[in-house]
Amino acid sequence: NVSEVMHLIGDVKGKVAVLVDDMIDTAGTITNAGKALLAEGAREVYACTSHAVFSPPAIERLSSGVFSEVIITNTIPVKPENMFPQLTILSVANLLGETIWRVYNASSVQALRD
Repeated sequence: NVSEVMHLIGDVKGKVAVLVDDMIDTAGTITNAGKALLAEGAREVYACTSHAVFSPPAIERLSSGVFSEVIITNTIPVKPENMFPQLTILSVANLLGETIWRVYNASSVQALRD
């Protein structure tokens, strides 16, 4: 599969763009989107995802200078060799712990989203 950016809707010139996806595998789609945003004048592009699979060539794409920062969660462990300067890893430990506590104590899990 090869991704292609067909259209960009809206004016991004001079703005900070934030791309959010549920998963980054090879990073082809999100990198192409980031390149399109920069080509249209975005000042910075950030990539965010919950699940960082990071199959090759994801690290090369993500660390190529397209993104100011790549923000992921630790739902999938990141190997030391897959770390790069723009990578920020956020822990989901507190969220999972609080969710388990609320289920165990018959409290609202929905309240975590409010």
